[in-house]
Amino acid sequence: MPTVYVWKDDYSPDASWKLLDWCLTRGADEFSLAFLGPPYLPETAWAGVDEMLAPFRRRVASAGDRWLLTGESAAVLREVLRDGLFTDSPVETSIENPTVYRGGSALLSVATHDGEAVLHLRQDDVESLERAGLPFHHRSRRS
Repeated sequence: MPTVYVWKDDYSPDASWKLLDWCLTRGADEFSLAFLGPPYLPETAWAGVDEMLAPFRRRVASAGDRWLLTGESAAVLREVLRDGLFTDSPVETSIENPTVYRGGSALLSVATHDGEAVLHLRQDDVESLERAGLPFHHRSRRS
């Protein structure tokens, strides 16, 4: 299974949503997010996001909350991550590191602070990325 890397520098916020749309066309069916900051309490920054994502929640005991990935939930993600998949907001409470799953396995894992994502692909996925004109690299920025 090939692994390729996606760099924030190659994607505007709008272009990063094309990557999410590509994941959907390749069978992605769930996503997760990292909520950083103080614990969840009603009437805090998390409450609004929790309410928007509630209709899509699928609890996965070993991995925390996951949500169904659909066109509708992707639209919610666009509201939550206003600067695209690589949204990096250095504030006390932030939502970052979106991970997109296909059949229970990670397809796209974003490391927000690194400005990089990893795609775990099948061979036909690599060809599909190329046809879609979505930039990727065969090495990490850190290597």
